[in-house]
Amino acid sequence: MKCPVCGCENPDGYKFCHDCGNPLIMPDYDEMNNDYPSFDSKKLIIIGYIIAILFGWGTFILSAIFGSYGFIGFIGLFFPGFMLNSKDSNIRKHAYIQLAIMIVGILATFLVLFR
Repeated sequence: MKCPVCGCENPDGYKFCHDCGNPLIMPDYDEMNNDYPSFDSKKLIIIGYIIAILFGWGTFILSAIFGSYGFIGFIGLFFPGFMLNSKDSNIRKHAYIQLAIMIVGILATFLVLFR
């Protein structure tokens, strides 16, 4: 088999060129995409709401009881931020809603902390 990059002749069965190291057979783009498992967007959205409620409003409860821990809510902002990068418009829409839930919870926490 001839290498498409350097033109070196390789024995049959080789996956990479023994001269330059480049792959001898390039997989189709569709084949490469099918190797990755797809995720269920509904599960991702539900997990996002759970995180938004736990981090956004859970810190409000912790702050009301113990008088601190308000900073924990900011950790939860990473997941909706991750969801905003999705190509699926439905996931992005729910990410904005989750961010709003978290921001209201974090603002309520600050009101309790600095009253």
